[in-house]
Amino acid sequence: MPPHPHERPHQHRHDVVLGLDAGTTSAKAVVVDRVGGILATGGSDPIATRTTRDGGSEQDPEEIWRALTAAARLAIGSVGPDASVATLAVAAQSGSVIPVLAGARAERAITWMDTRSESLVENWNKKIAETIRTVSGWAPTSGVGLSTIAWLRASGWDRQMGEDSPRSSRWCSVDDYLVFRLTGQWVTNPSNAAGMQLMDVTTRTWSEELCRVAGINADRLSPILESGTVAGGLTAEAASALGLEAGTPVVVGGHDQACAALGLGTVEPGAAFLSAGTAWVLTAVSHQADVGVLPPAWSLSPHVVPGLWTASVNLGGLGVLIAESPPDSTRAAFEACAHRVQAALEGAAETVAGGSELVMVGGGTRFGELIGIIADAIGRPVVARPDASWPALGAARLAGSALGWWLPGEAP
Repeated sequence: MPPHPHERPHQHRHDVVLGLDAGTTSAKAVVVDRVGGILATGGSDPIATRTTRDGGSEQDPEEIWRALTAAARLAIGSVGPDASVATLAVAAQSGSVIPVLAGARAERAITWMDTRSESLVENWNKKIAETIRTVSGWAPTSGVGLSTIAWLRASGWDRQMGEDSPRSSRWCSVDDYLVFRLTGQWVTNPSNAAGMQLMDVTTRTWSEELCRVAGINADRLSPILESGTVAGGLTAEAASALGLEAGTPVVVGGHDQACAALGLGTVEPGAAFLSAGTAWVLTAVSHQADVGVLPPAWSLSPHVVPGLWTASVNLGGLGVLIAESPPDSTRAAFEACAHRVQAALEGAAETVAGGSELVMVGGGTRFGELIGIIADAIGRPVVARPDASWPALGAARLAGSALGWWLPGEAP
């Protein structure tokens, strides 16, 4: 793997932190020094996703774990013996569900792309839908914890589930599954818990009301700890898999979008960043947990920075629109994308008011004309950032803040 453009050579033995990014398609890792410099990076092979004709989308949890350890070993191996990993943290995709069976067995991860719960969501009555939106901060949707768990129970997969059933050990997502593999402790965080759509976004605790909609008890979910706190130390098995020392502290990470915001320095109310890949996601920072000021399509989640929240909206597959546009229609495609961004920002004006610029990452940054058209449409500068694992960098900054290297939300 070629060196990251911000990597710099190491000169003497020193403490570093490890940031990991467990994405849907692969895992990435960065090693960061005390002043925030990226010393090394690593990545995994693609994680296989198995799809079915009825809308199923599943992965093997063991393969997710192997991808994470492979990325970590590559990054750690690149810095050599003069660097000592003092702590690590994980940024993870959100919404996917891993049913944990007796003996902590995890046989499948039902990803956020799974659509088999669509009909169930469509049949929820207005009262349930309003409760989900008001309490969780997210609109009712398929492919997240609440809907997937409710669908599994309704479909008969877990027909034997009960208070004493060995099949009903635990429900988790990718983040708490990986923390368990690392430390032996079941721990999640507010930003990832939001993606399960079972958390009260204002109290940052599991909602008994939403758990009843899913048909489970809250004690079957992992405890929620704040991002930046210590979850536990690496077990001997995990330490061997990563090539680190047993007992190395594992810091509670966060949702990949929230960690990316931290990595990018998007930590002030009104600040926003646009992830312009195949799908485009716009994320803004807010100082208030008020879903009532957001348009229906926007989701509200806790930030990984204390006292802040992130509001996000999926703008659709605009990257595909650009890729499939013939050369003589490219500008029209750019303008359509800019209009979508403009409309989204105007719809959430109370949340993004005061933001001075829009940070842009992803494949869309390759097009200078596109960046200019978006800037003209929204009336604020658009700053393109180079391709990097921003979620992993954000996770590394959480790890460093736990050591006191810098304050939470502070750019090194």
